[in-house]
Amino acid sequence: MEQQTGESELLLTCRRTPEGIAILRCTADAAHVVLPDRVLDEPVTALGPYALSQREPDLSGCADLFQVRVTCGGPEPRHDASAIRSVVLPAMLKTVGDYTFYNCRNLAQLTLTGSVERLGSDSFMNCPLQKITLTLGEDGRSCLRPLLADCVADLEVALRFPDGAEARLFFPAWHEELELLAAPHIFQTRIQGGGYACRQCVRDGVVDFGAYDGCLERFLAEHDFLSVCRMALDRLRWPLRLSAGAEAAYRSALSDHGEEAVALLLDRRDTEGLSFLLAQRLLSPAQRAAACDAARQRGNTEALALLLEDLRPAPGQGLDKSFDL
Repeated sequence: MEQQTGESELLLTCRRTPEGIAILRCTADAAHVVLPDRVLDEPVTALGPYALSQREPDLSGCADLFQVRVTCGGPEPRHDASAIRSVVLPAMLKTVGDYTFYNCRNLAQLTLTGSVERLGSDSFMNCPLQKITLTLGEDGRSCLRPLLADCVADLEVALRFPDGAEARLFFPAWHEELELLAAPHIFQTRIQGGGYACRQCVRDGVVDFGAYDGCLERFLAEHDFLSVCRMALDRLRWPLRLSAGAEAAYRSALSDHGEEAVALLLDRRDTEGLSFLLAQRLLSPAQRAAACDAARQRGNTEALALLLEDLRPAPGQGLDKSFDL
């Protein structure tokens, strides 16, 4: 068996293809899995069906298979899909097969590049993905649209561009409901949740930031203020291609729903985000005082110290004192 060094303990079952190496089975039992960019000096370009699933793929009809042990000095792994919490895909990967991550029930974070051109059927079925980090190529295109279709729960997407620019987009959850229409005895599909509309803002593999920002009005109308706060904070902190009008709308939304924004940041223990929100001067004195109470109730001393410092008057801006003699 061939062996090479890597960042994770893996046992790979592979096959050579005209495009490069296809990994047909990846045995892993670590929380953080980094798949190698190259195997035996050849680029990894494909992941086969069920490659990281708990279910074993059927490789009985596959010829010319070989195994490679990837190691960082630890013991040989035994496959445990439930242990996997984050995965970094190969930089030159083009294809993710059907059900590749099926029933990886704790897979919350995924890192990949714009080189991925095809996602198979239900590649991420039963995976609770919460964050995707996607590094784009020069054309800005990616497989984000089908990836979003696979992930119907709340999802945070970090987009990294070749020039170093970065954007963060929050895609809220959505789901379909079937309603029986009594008279014609047919089912009608209803889409619940504004997350569906957000997902339609990826067109031809490219994000339409203007269309995404236009979804804010719908969330405000639906009183989904938690989603509003997450969208607004991400777009203002990473304002790539953010128009002046959209910026004003996001700032107004945060000002109107400051308590929800603070609660979100406190629950996530996002001190940097809280510092950013305070620097925007969008919270009223009453909202900042309420934020201090919320931080005390949660026992978040770091956030409380930040809030108390923000409440302290600047030098020379204290109350003027006058005396009548």
